Amino acid sequence: MAKQMAVNTTSPMAGRRLLRDVNRLLASGYRTTVDDDMANLDVRFEGPLGTAYEGGVWTVNVAMPLDYPLKAPRVRFVTKILHPNIDFATGLVCMNVFKQAWSSSYDLVNIFDTFLPQLLRHPNPNDPLNHKAACMMKNSEKLFREHVIICLKMYALPVFLAPKDLVEEGLEKRSSDLSLSDLLSDDDEGDGNGNGNASTALPGAGADRVGN
Repeated sequence: MAKQMAVNTTSPMAGRRLLRDVNRLLASGYRTTVDDDMANLDVRFEGPLGTAYEGGVWTVNVAMPLDYPLKAPRVRFVTKILHPNIDFATGLVCMNVFKQAWSSSYDLVNIFDTFLPQLLRHPNPNDPLNHKAACMMKNSEKLFREHVIICLKMYALPVFLAPKDLVEEGLEKRSSDLSLSDLLSDDDEGDGNGNGNASTALPGAGADRVGN
């Protein structure tokens, strides 16, 4: 007999809705790993075409609240990503739709078809979680894009692609530029809740990449 899934919700009606939304996400072609109680999903998410994130593949974790869909899921990037509205250390996403603007009519497909692609297409440096990334974007969008691509090649390339030698990309460092490790560290900035973040430097080797 097939294993019965115990749905992590507060009511049978909410459980049916969650099961429907998970099945719809799978039917839409997103490669997804689901916990037995559907409390957590790991979803393969590809960067949108025409952006600096194109060609990258990220694992995005979706934590489902007990009162879904009345309350928004918690969305975070497991794979490292450089973006002013995504905390580099935790991967948590700052986006109004996951807060006050959430509606029970939204579902998991909306998150991956619309909300996250929109976030990567239109970063907002005026409401940052990664303050140094936001500062760089304000000062030089070209330099910010270059650093996004460097970070993508370090962390988010599919396993069948080998990272290119970054020196060959001709991204010369100038003394006035922030280093990538500086850019990804918010040790002197708040996290949006009045708390300072610990410094987060990029390791030189052994970085995790998405496997599937």
